[in-house]
Amino acid sequence: MSGDIRVKTDRKYRNLYNDLKNFAVGDMHELFFLCSCLGFRAKKKKNLGGNGEDRFWSRTITPEEYACYYAMMLEESNMDLSAIKDDTTIISEMEKYANAGMEILLDDFLSEYCSSGLKLDSSISKELPKALLHFIYEQL
Repeated sequence: MSGDIRVKTDRKYRNLYNDLKNFAVGDMHELFFLCSCLGFRAKKKKNLGGNGEDRFWSRTITPEEYACYYAMMLEESNMDLSAIKDDTTIISEMEKYANAGMEILLDDFLSEYCSSGLKLDSSISKELPKALLHFIYEQL
């Protein structure tokens, strides 16, 4: 597990990552993990293209999250172990899943809590952490 990789997200989601950190999730890697799982579950990836922006260091990713990323890569590669030999490649693939997953999260849940510009509206977000847990539970 390499800790010196800068994990990227789409720059248009900067405000959402910042707003949700320490409010609905503890840290950015947790939101990234949720979005990666949503994208993987839906079998959707979306390239960052030139819109990628450094969001956090890979050293903040927990061993449990890395284990899930490895499992996703193995599933995607039909259990080819060479798919998990390079953490930079793994993170790059998870960035694509997370980018698609953030779109899913917005479309299916977060849009009702956002004002214009993909920013949380604090006047209606009081119950967001509890509602997010319910949303995650419904996805299982």
